Amino acid sequence: MKNFTYICMVMLICIPLQSFYAFSNTSIPDVESQIQRVRINVTTPMGYTRHLLLGFTSDNAASDGFDYGYDALNADSYADDCNWMIEDNRYVIQGVGEFQQSKAYPLGLFLTNSGTVQFSLEALENFNQNVTVYIYDSINNQTHSISETSFMETISEGDHINRFYITFTNDISAMSFANTQLSVEDAIVNTPEIKYIASTKELLIKDTAHFKIQQITLYSILGQKIEQWNHIKPNTSGTLKVSLANISKGTYLVSVKTKAAKFNKRLIITK
Repeated sequence: MKNFTYICMVMLICIPLQSFYAFSNTSIPDVESQIQRVRINVTTPMGYTRHLLLGFTSDNAASDGFDYGYDALNADSYADDCNWMIEDNRYVIQGVGEFQQSKAYPLGLFLTNSGTVQFSLEALENFNQNVTVYIYDSINNQTHSISETSFMETISEGDHINRFYITFTNDISAMSFANTQLSVEDAIVNTPEIKYIASTKELLIKDTAHFKIQQITLYSILGQKIEQWNHIKPNTSGTLKVSLANISKGTYLVSVKTKAAKFNKRLIITK
């Protein structure tokens, strides 16, 4: 099997010395013991493997957002790849705050080849408690443990941004998504109304909570991006409509990105 290799030169040049030692395998006792690491392997359809690292800082030195010295951008350009997604950018190393079982960290899957993708846990480091690592599939609304056995799924070519997450609980209602301000439970209560109007072939979103919608993305049931709408403003009543007249009938996933969070909903388009 072929392996992706990456050398994050920027990490050697730019990051604070303490942060570099913390994420490398070199031991500095006080720093080493503070970093809990989760190493994930993602094998793409052509057999290449991307190695990803998630690091938890017990003193909350890092956050869910971008942190200078703790996060490493993906500098590669491969036909098939998988990365951590932080503020819509792609990373191979992500440093966050202290470990929270309910947190879900988004992955971006970028494929020019369709086929089987395999998610595997390579290692857990510096955890004193039992930890189970899961893949959460937002399209199927299911979790799959990868602690003992890899999870494999056949995925179409394209960019799959809002489908897969690394998390540490199989209780979907308890998950809180990194880079958002709302938990799943909050989202269920406060989510905008999202539905398809068959008579006019439109997507209707009623933004009753004034979430300030920034982007709407339509994905196929396999996670392939079909359409995307940006800079959309609702009317004075908080309602907006998007034409889906050119979209074939079938089952889709609508992802609504707001200032506070992202909301996903399965949508059935009929004609």
